Amino acid sequence: MDLNNITPENELEVEILEDLKSGRSKEVITRCPPEPSGYWYIGHVKAWTINFETAQKFGGKTYLRMDDSNPTKEDGEFADSYMADLEWLGFKPKALVYASESYFDKIYDIAEKMIKNGDAYVCELSAEEVSASRGTLTEPGKNSPYRDRTPEENLKLFREMRDGKYPDGSKTLRAKIDMSHPNINMRDPIMYKIARQHHYRVGDKWCIWPQYDFVHPMEDCLEGTTYSLCDKGFQDHRIVYEWFVQHGWGKPYAPKQREFSRLTIENVLTGKRWLKQVVNSGLVNGWDDPRFPTLVGVRRRGYTAKALKDFVRSVGWGSTIEVTVPYSALEYYVRNDLNQIATRAMVVMEPLKVVITNYQGNGEDIEIENNPNDENAGKHKARFGREIFIEKEDFSLNPPPKYNRLVEGGIVRLKGAYIIRCNKVIYNEKGEIDHLECEYIPESKSGNDTSNIKCKGTIHFVSADNFFEITIRNIKSLVKPEFVSPAKALAEGAKIEDILEPDSLTESKAYAENFLKNAKVEDKFQFMRKGYFCMDKDSTKDNYIFNNTISLKDGFKK
Repeated sequence: MDLNNITPENELEVEILEDLKSGRSKEVITRCPPEPSGYWYIGHVKAWTINFETAQKFGGKTYLRMDDSNPTKEDGEFADSYMADLEWLGFKPKALVYASESYFDKIYDIAEKMIKNGDAYVCELSAEEVSASRGTLTEPGKNSPYRDRTPEENLKLFREMRDGKYPDGSKTLRAKIDMSHPNINMRDPIMYKIARQHHYRVGDKWCIWPQYDFVHPMEDCLEGTTYSLCDKGFQDHRIVYEWFVQHGWGKPYAPKQREFSRLTIENVLTGKRWLKQVVNSGLVNGWDDPRFPTLVGVRRRGYTAKALKDFVRSVGWGSTIEVTVPYSALEYYVRNDLNQIATRAMVVMEPLKVVITNYQGNGEDIEIENNPNDENAGKHKARFGREIFIEKEDFSLNPPPKYNRLVEGGIVRLKGAYIIRCNKVIYNEKGEIDHLECEYIPESKSGNDTSNIKCKGTIHFVSADNFFEITIRNIKSLVKPEFVSPAKALAEGAKIEDILEPDSLTESKAYAENFLKNAKVEDKFQFMRKGYFCMDKDSTKDNYIFNNTISLKDGFKK
């Protein structure tokens, strides 16, 4: 790769380019290191897009590493979902690695080496006592009374911890750094704790578990990571990361931790902790509920991987500024992508019957473009006949100004078919509109119109001999609009039930042209003049279900 042909787009890429040219780095290796404790949500797309695309730009590679050092939270279900999510996003890791299987033995050996070097000690303070001894931002911490044990004594105790001699929580292994350091994270962080928990991968092999500040940099070193890219929530831990790399790894090669801004979206609940609480409370129908911001949820709703990646690219690296992005910004990219790929179909949500009184045939085929933005998308056949259904809102007895749809005595064009004129409104016994009597203009067929009639409005319809009933899932924001930052509200004491919309998912029926019987799960459609929809996995041969992905238009300006 010719490095002179690479144009850096942010400060990280400038640094990487300098490292490669100077020989400090031979290759760009990044990693995707999730803790398998919940499903990924939209915010993760930024992290993984940055990690994968940064490596790709410089001809490098990215590992998918299960950072599974906390058995109390982890589950194989979550781990299994991550590979599928990456595949959907279009990212292919160099390898899938489970840290518990590949690195824990080596990390244990590193811990023993640090004990022998005097860089770690076994502490018997309780979790509460450790917390109390750390001090504050303005006051230094206090040394543990166990801090000055000899390496030999610490090594003996640590091995006994490993062998299960002591009860859970009774001892920890701590790094010996500086209890007066201005960064509290440097005040002798915990490296290992005792916890007898069955692990989803390694079973009961371990009763001691390495903690994040220690295990994460060691995994990076063992994996050969050159750039550990993470969000700003880890910025204050960078100094700890670098200390462990120096004292635990201690080799000429060393990874660098660099941070980017977190992706926060208005009115969207994120964070595995909160999402798990919503799922466990039964307020949604699982992690892939189409109202949920998880990747499996938005995918089921009908969002595309391309739209999500385009969205996070538009937000940018943002290493110094934290911003909250309006949800409409994400919708802009979803709508833009669906407009290019979604198949057009005619679906009537609130049907009003129309009888074409002067039509004497048995019906006829018409052609509908599958996607006017894709010349290769082709067309499909629909039907026109004596009885059709239009939307109730496409007829008005008292039309507002600039109403270009059907009125009594007026005309409108039917999509792909003819111009019709409304001659009479037929009422039922309750005085409500039962149906309309209209006539069609035979010379006005779309594609072969010789009528010379100018018609301002075009509406969609379905023919009585070419429709079936479908179920529409109408989806609104899961979170009430007044909660711009729902996670903050929950952290401040709000209850889950307080922030969630009670009617965020409702169902209704609609008439769809028979063409939609060919739909498959996750197929995406534009229901003409209504919005974008995606076929749901709950569909059966007797009940086709479509999720309302997004409306056709919105006021967001890029």
